[in-house]
Amino acid sequence: MTDDIPMFARSVLGGKKTAKLEARVSDDLKETVRRRWVDLGFESESQYLEYLATVDCYGVEHVRMVHERRLSMVRTLSATSQTGALA
Repeated sequence: MTDDIPMFARSVLGGKKTAKLEARVSDDLKETVRRRWVDLGFESESQYLEYLATVDCYGVEHVRMVHERRLSMVRTLSATSQTGALA
């Protein structure tokens, strides 16, 4: 990771979401975006646009790292609970 990418206490793709990004677009573009996020399996237009902005600002590798870190935490928790260590 490069020095110009900030590290946040919460991941860029997680945490509390209170800020908005807004833009005026044509009806055609709005519909194309809607079809795109539905086709790609995103839960909402907002989630899709957040991914677009995050990848554009921080890069694919940063997004991949965030997801891999989350997967690692879940995998570790799952393995621990399956062995009974949490009981």
